[in-house]
Amino acid sequence: MSAASPCPRRPRILFVDDQRDVAVTLSKLLPKGSFECRFADDGEAALTRLSAEAFDLAVVDLRMPPDDWGGLWLLRELSERGLAIDTLVLSGEGGQSETIEAMRLAHDFVMKDKAAIELPERIQDVLARSQRSRADFAVNQLPTPIALPYQRMQVPLDRESQLRASLMTAEAVARFCALAAVSAIRTEGPLDQSVLTHLVRPSFGTWQEICRRLLPQVRDRVLVRWIEAVCVTEANAVVQHRNDVVHGGGAPASGWDGALADVLGWLDWFVLTARTSTPLELVVAGPMAFTGSTYSVDLAVLAGAAQSVAPVRADVATPLVTGRVYLQSAGGYVDMWPLVLADGAPTGDWTVKVVDGFQQSRHGETSTTDRLKYVDLSTGARDTSAQHQLGELLSGREP
Repeated sequence: MSAASPCPRRPRILFVDDQRDVAVTLSKLLPKGSFECRFADDGEAALTRLSAEAFDLAVVDLRMPPDDWGGLWLLRELSERGLAIDTLVLSGEGGQSETIEAMRLAHDFVMKDKAAIELPERIQDVLARSQRSRADFAVNQLPTPIALPYQRMQVPLDRESQLRASLMTAEAVARFCALAAVSAIRTEGPLDQSVLTHLVRPSFGTWQEICRRLLPQVRDRVLVRWIEAVCVTEANAVVQHRNDVVHGGGAPASGWDGALADVLGWLDWFVLTARTSTPLELVVAGPMAFTGSTYSVDLAVLAGAAQSVAPVRADVATPLVTGRVYLQSAGGYVDMWPLVLADGAPTGDWTVKVVDGFQQSRHGETSTTDRLKYVDLSTGARDTSAQHQLGELLSGREP
């Protein structure tokens, strides 16, 4: 979705005010049916919702619980937790030091006595900037297996080509979340081999099904939010449009424009979910040294186009395998090998490959010696010559 295109879904706004009637009145200033409005009665309730759900914007009153300046407390908490949620502050006290700090932390500010006139336009302005920020975030900060297809989607094309590119990006999102779920579950114990039936000829629908099946077992809260975004009802339309285009051989039932709006709307929802969550990153483990109590390791971040930058030094309790790709979150490091592979050097760019099924040696039969198939994210080429086998995926270690 280009930065200039309109948001193809209804934005979600959280109004945070201890006076619910005031918050409801403010929400009615917006065009009817154009937004999905929700409410929280104090800063703590808002923080709970904003930590667990995706919102395009939070409209925050400063004077409310907890304490006297609960709105400022909320803004501080969002900042300290690294939650990149766009906020607009309402206040009737423009000269207070607390108000000045809130103006620094928030994305915009409206005096309460001018809200009836200024609030709708200010909300639209913040949402427009937020959409541009999401596009930049998707291209430059999302993990490379998602960011590279997203970058290619930005090239201006005719409607049919745009839809096909957006469907490929949607599949890349679902595939990454499914592979992350498989990797996370594998750390807890043996992987259910029935999952493999979906990997012979994977597509958006099969990756989505893997996400649905594994979601109840995933413990990492951030990864759960990403997987939930793949499983929402709106994503089912993506499956239908893909089947229409790929298997039907013609225009989707809802037409090119309608289908494109559905796919872009879901992609925008996923990017919003990722941007407003605690960061989830792909990293490559580099040189490592034991410090006596922990291991100090250099980590290269695989984000955007996977162009190498200075590695990040981190201390880990258990050693990482040099050269392997890990999913990093607040919960620790999940080994993605051999589902995601990266070749490169600290001074160059990375070549990243992701699993896209496996090659059965015998039709209809699955063997641990079946070869994994990969997609080279730099070229889009399919790689069936890799030496990695299905048994390595199941065990998480080399044979």
